[in-house]
Amino acid sequence: MEEDTSLKFEDGRKFKGLNIFSDDEKNLVEIINFFRKLVLLNENINLGIKLRNIQELISFSEKIFSSQSMAEVFLYFCLHGASTGLILQLENNLSEATTYRILKRLYNMGLIYPALKISNIRNSKGGPRPIVWAIHGASNEEIANAVRLHMKKLNPKYLIAEKLAQTILDEYLNKRQINEITYREILIHIKELRLPYRTPDIAEITAEYLLENGMKVWR
Repeated sequence: MEEDTSLKFEDGRKFKGLNIFSDDEKNLVEIINFFRKLVLLNENINLGIKLRNIQELISFSEKIFSSQSMAEVFLYFCLHGASTGLILQLENNLSEATTYRILKRLYNMGLIYPALKISNIRNSKGGPRPIVWAIHGASNEEIANAVRLHMKKLNPKYLIAEKLAQTILDEYLNKRQINEITYREILIHIKELRLPYRTPDIAEITAEYLLENGMKVWR
């Protein structure tokens, strides 16, 4: 009979996501180190309280990471502090319905809050003003960055440049293992697309995106 290696608690619950006899020794060591850091975080707290804290952490993790989409959105907030629904949709390739369902759940869990509403851009169709959602502890700078990124995502030039830049990253970094490109090469790529926008406008946005993602642009 196969041995049950899931982590068991005193109340009889099991956490099957952690196999303490993992074949991956490196992964096992990292897990052990993680729990050691939790236990050693505050030596003045007794072991019983620490155990309850870890159980609460595992319970919380199960609620967040049982869904791939939920996990991606939560981790985005952890990394960036704030976001709008539009940003989450485009960055994580989610549907609008899924995005707002996750935002509502994170809000109901008390993890995020509506930081501010963005003014509608001129000549827009109206409708409700976009909300910048922030994770508790987010800085004013992170909230401001979310506003700026949201406005960029509404700009068709930015969306085209972002898509082109991602294509260049995939071709140069991933396939050819090259982490640099000339500005002239960017211009050539853009001209081949025959876009209804000024080439220099798209080129500047593309170059900025490439630089932000670790690629050197020679001018």
